[in-house]
Amino acid sequence: MIAGYRKSIEGHMTDPVSRSWQLLLVGPGSRHITPDLHDRLMRLLDLLPQTRLIELETDAGDVSVSRDWPSDRLEEVKAIEAEITDMPGIVRLTLFQAA
Repeated sequence: MIAGYRKSIEGHMTDPVSRSWQLLLVGPGSRHITPDLHDRLMRLLDLLPQTRLIELETDAGDVSVSRDWPSDRLEEVKAIEAEITDMPGIVRLTLFQAA
């Protein structure tokens, strides 16, 4: 494992909600992410789906927290985008994050 890089492990979570993504923690402060904090961060991302990144500052350094999606899901999104942009009369497709 790369120092400062950690993905959540399914057995590590105490939150029983099933998700199609994992929590991705990057940075030297990731060692400060306790199971309780881990679950709270996941809950924040559940409640704020428009949020793509959370940054925490710890006494050991910063931690970037985001969702890590399976590659097949990303491939499906790209395929759907390509199908839409290939439709007659469609010039461009732009996806916006909610504010």
